[in-house]
Amino acid sequence: MNLLLWLLLAGVVGTLALSAGVWLAWRKSDEADRVLVKRIGRLRFRAKVGLARSMFADRRIPLLVRAIPPILVLYLAMPIDIVPDFIPVLGQLDDVVVVAVGMGLLLRFTPRAVLEEHVARLEVE
Repeated sequence: MNLLLWLLLAGVVGTLALSAGVWLAWRKSDEADRVLVKRIGRLRFRAKVGLARSMFADRRIPLLVRAIPPILVLYLAMPIDIVPDFIPVLGQLDDVVVVAVGMGLLLRFTPRAVLEEHVARLEVE
């Protein structure tokens, strides 16, 4: 039981540290990144799914980067989390942090022109 509590505490501390890192990365990002993230955020859910699907199929994006969205979906679908969901606030915060880190990696390593092309195509639809 003691080991379980230590693991839980480590998960909580890790989630808080990742949250602070995501916040700092957002503050240091340039205006073009922020605008692009807001454009993606304004897309409807169906368009966001289409964005993930079209980016996964695009050969101009490196394979490891294309694997990020399916990995995020698998993580969110798994019943096992870094911090269990029954812990109020922190249980859901770890999911948000993992998605934010995944999106940050996706934005960082996807060629900007390719990403903007996909987003612009979906904004028109």
